[in-house]
Amino acid sequence: MTRTDGPRIAYLARAFGAALLGTILIATLVSLILPRDTSQGTADDAATPSLTGLLVIWPIVSTVVIWAVLAGVKRMTPTYWHAAGASALVFFALFTFGAGVQTGLIFVWPYFLYSLTFLAWQLKSDMDAFIMTGLLQSAVMSLPALIISSQG
Repeated sequence: MTRTDGPRIAYLARAFGAALLGTILIATLVSLILPRDTSQGTADDAATPSLTGLLVIWPIVSTVVIWAVLAGVKRMTPTYWHAAGASALVFFALFTFGAGVQTGLIFVWPYFLYSLTFLAWQLKSDMDAFIMTGLLQSAVMSLPALIISSQG
C-alpha cells in the first residue's frame, strides 16, 4: 500500500479490496466473539444518512481528521507503518468511545489503510494524499450506501 508509482485506479482497486475484505473478516469475527449488547438500543431509531453524507461529506471530514491525527503521530513514531498503526489506534479509541468496542474493532482496519494511503500519497503532495484517501473512503462507503439506498 506504500507504492504510488503505478496507475491511481490500480492503487485504489488494491486498497479498496484490502479494506473491504479486511473489514468483512473483522466484522465477522467481532460478531462471533463479541455479541452485540441488546441494551444499547436498536439502529431503527437512528436517522438514515444521506448518500451525499456517506460518499462526499464523511470522506472529506474523515480525511481532514486523519491528516490532523497523522500530523501528531508522525512526530512520535519511527516509520510510516508505525504512524499508520498509531493513527488506527486513535480512531479505534474514538469509534469505541462513540459507538462501542464492536464498532471500534470493525473500523480499526480500514482506518489503518486510510492512514497508510494518506502517508504514501503525501510523499507526492498533500493534495494527492487528500484526494486518494477521500476517494478510497468513498469507494469503501459505496457498499453501505448501496445497501442503505436499496432499503429506503
